Amino acid sequence: MRKHKPDFILLYTVLSLVVFGVVMVFSASMVWAIQVTRATAAYYFERQLIYALLGLIVMFIFMNIPYTRIHRWAKWISLGALISLILVLIPGIGHKAANVRRWIGPPALKFQPSEIALVAILIYMAYIYDKNGNRAQLFKRGVLPPLLMVGTQFILIVLEPDMGTGMLLLLSGLTVMFAAGIRKLHIAAVGAVLTPMIAAFALFESYRNIRLKVFLHPWSPKYTNLGGYQIQQSLIAIYHGGLFGQGLGRGIEPFLYLPIPHEDFIFAIIVEELGFVGAAAVLGLFALLIWRGIHISQHLTNRFASLLAIGLSSMIGLGVLINVGAVTGLMPITGIPLPFISYGGTALVMKLCAAGMLLSLSRYTVESPAPQGAPSKAQIDSVNFDRVRRRDGRGLKSRARGVDATTTRSR
Repeated sequence: MRKHKPDFILLYTVLSLVVFGVVMVFSASMVWAIQVTRATAAYYFERQLIYALLGLIVMFIFMNIPYTRIHRWAKWISLGALISLILVLIPGIGHKAANVRRWIGPPALKFQPSEIALVAILIYMAYIYDKNGNRAQLFKRGVLPPLLMVGTQFILIVLEPDMGTGMLLLLSGLTVMFAAGIRKLHIAAVGAVLTPMIAAFALFESYRNIRLKVFLHPWSPKYTNLGGYQIQQSLIAIYHGGLFGQGLGRGIEPFLYLPIPHEDFIFAIIVEELGFVGAAAVLGLFALLIWRGIHISQHLTNRFASLLAIGLSSMIGLGVLINVGAVTGLMPITGIPLPFISYGGTALVMKLCAAGMLLSLSRYTVESPAPQGAPSKAQIDSVNFDRVRRRDGRGLKSRARGVDATTTRSR
């Protein structure tokens, strides 16, 4: 299939989000960089700018890689992501900080395997359902193997521990399974098995249990020092934002009221400084991005490409939903960053990698086929041409009769 130009609406939307994210990281992190990190005001801004430039390079590289090549590499990409998730749990290989083990690699080039797994699992899911074809209706062939891979990676990520990223990976994978056409009975069975397991993960770990209690009682003094303070300050920031906000760089919460404001809770700073209007504009950009991703998936003739587009779009959309839900108090705090905007190297680079894949897929879309029995464009043009020709012929005949009549009268 001949490729064409990428989806420029999607491209400009992603670029807008990245530029806006770098600006907001600077606005949210200045005081934190000076007072806590003991660095310059632009410390986090400079690092985020480097991550953004690196991510954009990755995006433009993947934008020019055909999806057929990704299809060929699918098994190796999945295997590499799985091995990295295992390695990060090994003491001496995985880097541990704040009682979590999420990073791997040399100090200057540390990365989070869980962020890579978010993209790799979607490539695997699209590959396996493209390979199996009609077997998606069979439980042993179409449901169990993908579910085991998703479940294994989910457990490895939870062991880091990182419940939020694990949930995002699980939900994104299940979205691809649903789009692949598994039976409703199998969907119900998977839900019946996974729901109590996820509930057990959430309830039997002390800090997750506390997060649920904070979610249910955010203003209780009992939980203020156990995580409630962060959601309280987030809600205060949203309240201060009003309709148009306090102005860029004029928020109060970045002055050490909201902990680490440039990371997971940066949306609260957006609302405080830019108000409801600014927050709505940001969410509108995300909605536009997700719409273009779904549009791309619906106009791809290849099953692997279509499922991959659905998976990447759902991963970004679910990430936005979970982050904004946690910041606004509608969901428990999970630690999921806001895509393209929150501070973080691996997350930003991998989201831009996903955007590059979507842009590559957009170069292979085709126009929707005409409905069954509907005339083609060539047939319509032919009919219109015949109508014009008949109309012009009648006009020439009438003019000719008029000329003959005039000649007769003059004689």
